[in-house]
Amino acid sequence: MGNFDQACQYIQEFTGFFAPGIVAIFLLGMFWKRMTAQGAMATAIASAALSLLFRLLWSGLPFIDRVGLVFLLSCGTGAAVSLLASNAVLKNTRQKAVDLKGVDFETTTGYNLGGAVVTAILIVLYWVFW
Repeated sequence: MGNFDQACQYIQEFTGFFAPGIVAIFLLGMFWKRMTAQGAMATAIASAALSLLFRLLWSGLPFIDRVGLVFLLSCGTGAAVSLLASNAVLKNTRQKAVDLKGVDFETTTGYNLGGAVVTAILIVLYWVFW
């Protein structure tokens, strides 16, 4: 595997190329009503391209810093492309935005309780072992 000491490092490096863009697309699509399909595509492309660019040109940048920087730049790219598309090219962009009106985000009490228990366990583990 070349420069990687462990298989986990290889897998982490590979997923680090795409995870920032996927998270950016999800967050912008869910919480920003002006996000468009063009913006999502630009975000995905920017994530992979920027990750590769930073990996090749700024190899001393720590992995997690690179992922965070690519995430922020990918969000900016998606927002810029969505705004440019809505102002310059597509006058009906609001009709093309993601419609979440029919989606039910309600969770059950058991799910909420399970999430709270897992969160509490993680807090205790971090507190004990940090």
